[in-house]
Amino acid sequence: MILFVEDNTESRQAFAKIIRLHGHEVMEAANATEALKILNRFHLDLVITDFVMPNMSGFQLIAHIRQKWPDMPIVLMSGYLSPEIAQIISGWSGVEFIPKPIDAPAFLTAVDRLACRSN
Repeated sequence: MILFVEDNTESRQAFAKIIRLHGHEVMEAANATEALKILNRFHLDLVITDFVMPNMSGFQLIAHIRQKWPDMPIVLMSGYLSPEIAQIISGWSGVEFIPKPIDAPAFLTAVDRLACRSN
């Protein structure tokens, strides 16, 4: 099961549909608060999150995930990642960065590899 976290409804629904059509089960969250509630209730294999979101950034969400689920594979998507944040994330095991606009084949390859690794 994959959790897709994106505050833009159209993007979230479109990418969740693409992931489903690629053979994965997907839960959706509109923000980090919803994501953490889902993480606490369900066993997940992968979290895919946007970086820029209201209230709590993807960076903050990843920090929360790492505290409670240190081995959870994560894909971070953004078109706005600063070099400083990219440097920090590059040191985190199991976190992959995918720049926006997203290259769908590369995105699905990462999803397959990371979702399978956690099983």
